[in-house]
Amino acid sequence: MVFNLPKQYQHFQRYRKITQILLKNGLGILVDWLELDKYLPFKERLNRDENSLNKKSFAARVRQVLQELGPTYIKFGQLLSTRADILPPVYIKELRKLQDKAEHLSFSDMERVLIEELGDHYQEKFLEINKKPQATASIAQTHRAKLKDGSDVILKIQRPGIEKSIKTDLQILANLAGLATEKGLFPPFFKTDRLINEFKESLQKELDFKRELSNMNKFAANFGQNEFVIIPTVYEELSGKKLLVLEEIKGIKLSEIDELLNPDIDAAFIAEIGAKALMQQILLDGFFHADPHPGNIFIVDRNKLAYIDFGLMGQLTAEDRDKMGILFVAVLKKDIDIVVDILIDIGDLDPNLNIRKFKLEIQDWFNRYYGAELAEIDFLGIIDDLERLLYNLKIRMPEEFFLLFRAIAVSQGVAYKLDPNFNIIEVANDFLIELLINRFQPKKLFSRLLNKLWDYRHATKDIPGRVSKIINKVISDDLTINFKHKNLEGLSNQLDIVSNRLSISMIISALIIGSSMIIQTDMKPVLFGIPLLGFLGYSVAGIMGLFLVISIFKSGRF
Repeated sequence: MVFNLPKQYQHFQRYRKITQILLKNGLGILVDWLELDKYLPFKERLNRDENSLNKKSFAARVRQVLQELGPTYIKFGQLLSTRADILPPVYIKELRKLQDKAEHLSFSDMERVLIEELGDHYQEKFLEINKKPQATASIAQTHRAKLKDGSDVILKIQRPGIEKSIKTDLQILANLAGLATEKGLFPPFFKTDRLINEFKESLQKELDFKRELSNMNKFAANFGQNEFVIIPTVYEELSGKKLLVLEEIKGIKLSEIDELLNPDIDAAFIAEIGAKALMQQILLDGFFHADPHPGNIFIVDRNKLAYIDFGLMGQLTAEDRDKMGILFVAVLKKDIDIVVDILIDIGDLDPNLNIRKFKLEIQDWFNRYYGAELAEIDFLGIIDDLERLLYNLKIRMPEEFFLLFRAIAVSQGVAYKLDPNFNIIEVANDFLIELLINRFQPKKLFSRLLNKLWDYRHATKDIPGRVSKIINKVISDDLTINFKHKNLEGLSNQLDIVSNRLSISMIISALIIGSSMIIQTDMKPVLFGIPLLGFLGYSVAGIMGLFLVISIFKSGRF
């Protein structure tokens, strides 16, 4: 076996840091459950300094731990904050407070990435670069610059070493999640391995700026005919895997909404443009900005919206878009059966789910908004109630589903700040009517009919041949059925342990019986007046019996 000592030391140091931060935030119970005490220095183990933080809830302490552990754990917490199907509402609410902030690095550190991407003489491509960062985040840092032609640009530079750091944290996170699952800290429907894999894939995409560049080009193409939605130009010849050179958007961030006292800005129009843009992304394009928080959207020229930061995008298939459109209509029309059918079709259900109870829960959900006009319905409240319902019924939904609802909720919040009288449901209703009219045009119906016929033909073309093969195998007595067991490894291990203990017990019994028979004889030599062989038999039986009793007590099953 080859040992990577630097890597092992790095992991050990990180485990120690995690343990110390857990204790600092009053989460010693997690240290004990996950058996992390061994990573502390001996003196700290003897005198554990644990802050009880009685004034903070458990969820708030978890959020604080993730914040202090840095980029990977902040991102993981943000992912969990979108998964209302696997975490209780109190944790969702806390994790949504996580801020993706980091201390800025000196320009000399960031320069290493510029040299790696553009070469030693990268300065020749710019008139000037502002060495003071414009903004900092866990993965990247941005700097203002000016190109040779005088264009103002933003350099989005990946933080040096962040990929290696994230890789280490992902390995540790996977180990801790697996250990927590073994200890039974999560309910059975909480699939930690699947969640960690989703998170790993998401982070790898976000670390590849070429993918973000591709996202921007696709988003720009989708809104090419919309004069009110702007996407910054990307200078592809200067961009790479760790560097993006973007047009600088000159406008006002929506995060500065409280400072928008300029009467020239048409806030109500901007809110409507944002809502329509979101509906287009979801229901027409199937490609949506999954992180549309106020810091990622600018108001430009009084009545235009500019989107930035395309690292996190969501995608929906044509079938998903149809289902979402029907789901929106069903919710607006309060059609319980359709809502239930679509949620069952999209989701991963608990096998023991009571469908009747599910329908009654949906009915209760609708009753809260019975008789209300569209303008009076709080869409954020609808989403919160639906997420709580899915969690209580243990219905797992695809990641895109919650990215989508998060995007809608954030957009509703932003629009409300722009215009307190704005309601996204009214815009969605008008958009859906237009969409349905468009989709039921004869040309569109014929195209979708052809697609369905092709799917049917593709699925059924091999059926006669397959049936014929099965019949031939039955006739020739050559039909074999393979059984595959699942989740029986634990039972196999337990059976091994039981059979081993029974074998040892039988050996002990045989030794005792045999030794007893020998003692009744005058066999020599003797020890303490009894045959030596009988004495040795009793001794070995006693030692084996002692070890068997100890193992049983240690297992905790007696």
